[in-house]
Amino acid sequence: MDCKDGNGFTECRDLNFILNFPTGYGKTTLSIELAKWLSTHSTSNFSRLIHVVPTRSLVEDIAKRSASLKYAVQYSFAPSELRSPNFLAKFVITTYDSFLLNLYKASVGEPFSVHGHYDLPRFSIYTSLVHFDEFHLMNEGNSWTSLIGAINHLSKTGVNFVLSSATPNRGLEEEVINNAKDVVKVSVVRNYGDSVKNRECRGLGEEGEYECNAGKAKYKVVEVKDEVKVPDIDVRFIDQGDFSKYIDGRTVIVVNTVDKAISIYEKLRDLNPCLIHSRFKVSDRKKIDLDECQLIISTQVIEVGVDMSSDVMITEQAPLPSIVQRVGRLLRRNEKEGGKLYIWTSGDYAPYDKSEVDSTLKALKGNDVCLKDPYGCYGKKGYAEVMDNIMTKPEINRRLFEELDKISINPFLTRKDLDYLLDKYCTLTNSFIINLAVDKPDSQEDLIPFNGRW
Repeated sequence: MDCKDGNGFTECRDLNFILNFPTGYGKTTLSIELAKWLSTHSTSNFSRLIHVVPTRSLVEDIAKRSASLKYAVQYSFAPSELRSPNFLAKFVITTYDSFLLNLYKASVGEPFSVHGHYDLPRFSIYTSLVHFDEFHLMNEGNSWTSLIGAINHLSKTGVNFVLSSATPNRGLEEEVINNAKDVVKVSVVRNYGDSVKNRECRGLGEEGEYECNAGKAKYKVVEVKDEVKVPDIDVRFIDQGDFSKYIDGRTVIVVNTVDKAISIYEKLRDLNPCLIHSRFKVSDRKKIDLDECQLIISTQVIEVGVDMSSDVMITEQAPLPSIVQRVGRLLRRNEKEGGKLYIWTSGDYAPYDKSEVDSTLKALKGNDVCLKDPYGCYGKKGYAEVMDNIMTKPEINRRLFEELDKISINPFLTRKDLDYLLDKYCTLTNSFIINLAVDKPDSQEDLIPFNGRW
């Protein structure tokens, strides 16, 4: 943040940020450092930091890394001693669904009360800096509409935010910029000018600083030059067959459905694999120590918030952002200068868009895309440039957007008005979780999280 200290009080410029860092570069560490800074500073811009992430497991991971700080968490069945349903703590780590429900008057601390004290968590949001982490995962349907609605409303009320992602997409970024104000995009590059290629930008006085246009809106780009060390990933394509012959050292196999993961696990059971997917009981998932596993079979749950590294990766076909996130777990700690990624062309497209998957496969066929750096490595073009060309811009449901805006700004609308909206749209995010149990649960450890759509 651009801040100046004076007489024990810090004044920060009213700016919003889009951070584009490679996988593993330290987006989460940024929030932890900001939280440390807030513990000793006061500013007129915000009193607390709210870090918003897609999954409960990622909340728990960040909480572990924040053990030295005074923090609180908020998600369904969060431990009571750590919970902050009203977001009143100085550093709150929460999920997108909890954040959006609190913003739109559903007070997660009083889920069964129509007349809940929903203005309390809203006050906390209005006096915070909000970090939307891995925001690219909110890029469809209700999720995208709700996120853009939230950004639009926060901008109107003067709340500062940070959006971060390792997989930049021009369409997503420009939608954010057109619904916000005073946006600065910060990119880590090898060469000045890398992040503004094919964009409408002009250089400013300082090297690596630009003013760019996104439709009618203007924004600033600041490039941070850094020779990021990444391994060279050799991309190879395989048909359905015997995965065992590609296993070499610590290997991760990532597929797109739970049923496929279970089927492959059964076939490779003799190799003593570890299996992880979204339908594990919470207690069973905690028993799995990925650091002890030489062969891991997983679904998309490995894409976000799993800090592990493999020597080899086999992944089912998927859109480029998913491939990049998965490759973030391949040689994550730069153990070797090069590694292998095998893409299994299964022919199955669910749950993804067929055209985006096909475009991704076509783009990667020549093995000339750097999957470890958005702006290129080893003479290969960066995945950011490819992503801009093949990813379709998500549509905003204008009716939902307008109805959420009314709830946000009208003080006479209540939780009941949001309930009417949820009756119509079911959820504010596309991917919502229903926690189930076979028997009456004694604690959250006995719950099985099921995808609501499933």
